Amino acid sequence: MFSNPSFDLNASLTLLGASVVIALIVLAITRKKFLSLIVFSVLGNLSFLVNIGSFMFDSYHIKWLQTFSLLIWPILNIYLIIKYFQVKNEKK
Repeated sequence: MFSNPSFDLNASLTLLGASVVIALIVLAITRKKFLSLIVFSVLGNLSFLVNIGSFMFDSYHIKWLQTFSLLIWPILNIYLIIKYFQVKNEKK
């Protein structure tokens, strides 16, 4: 498995920055803070899942981030999405 840890880290951080911008755009358009949090969380998770098999996590000693992105963050995203729809249905 050959990869450039520096490039992989830059790609993940660029995608994380893009997720912040997209979440801010969603916030500006919808004025829903919780929805923009969900958008940021899902896209932020995807930005690290793209490089899950990369040497980046070993090289920069952030193996905990790989574990968090693979196991805990998706569960948190599912919880946030379920909570959003529950709150949305209660308002109707």
